[in-house]
Amino acid sequence: MNHFLLFNLFKHYLFMKKINTLFSKFFFVLLLVATLSLFLNSSSYAQSTTSLGIKGGVNLANFRGENVGDYDNRTAFNFGLVLNRSIAESSGISFELDYSSQGAKLDPVTTKLDYLRTTILYNYYFGTSEMDIRPKLFAGPYAGFLLNAQSKTGDGDYVDVDNVYNAVDFGVAFGVGLHLRLKEGIWLVPDVRYNLGLADIAENNTFGNSSVRNGVLSVNIGITFPLN
Repeated sequence: MNHFLLFNLFKHYLFMKKINTLFSKFFFVLLLVATLSLFLNSSSYAQSTTSLGIKGGVNLANFRGENVGDYDNRTAFNFGLVLNRSIAESSGISFELDYSSQGAKLDPVTTKLDYLRTTILYNYYFGTSEMDIRPKLFAGPYAGFLLNAQSKTGDGDYVDVDNVYNAVDFGVAFGVGLHLRLKEGIWLVPDVRYNLGLADIAENNTFGNSSVRNGVLSVNIGITFPLN
């Protein structure tokens, strides 16, 4: 009887885990479609502008999930490109492509996960376009493609652990920032954001039956230049 009960509980756990994964994927696709729709409809805004820039920042990366251990943050970095397009006086869409070094630390082991990450953000700007300082809120989906997975113990050398982690991560990014006008059309753009991973990044139940997700707090700064 006990074996039968445990078997049913395990089946229920696997079912709920599958439902949670499907919901996360559905939520991600829904956000992606919504932000792309906003971008495609931006042509109706007569004063629509497009800008291109570079960005970079510091990551405080960690793992999230139940029963995965008490991990510490791994301090790393990100850098890449950003394309902004205004769709209204108070809103716009950003497309980002960047390299993001992530992972976590569980003494004495350090795990390093490097991703090529794409992010689509909806930006809500406060104030008017004539202002030289414009606060903003933003949120949107991201997808990360694993470039490299390594771990080391103590001061030892990193070794490859690509077979331990899934090749694709996805989730939601959200945060606050500022647009600081340096001169006409050129903006300095600092922001603080959190990348909330929705995908289980562990391959083949590496962490037992626990789902492991990325969580990254980033402090960034960028500069953009007008394209039109």
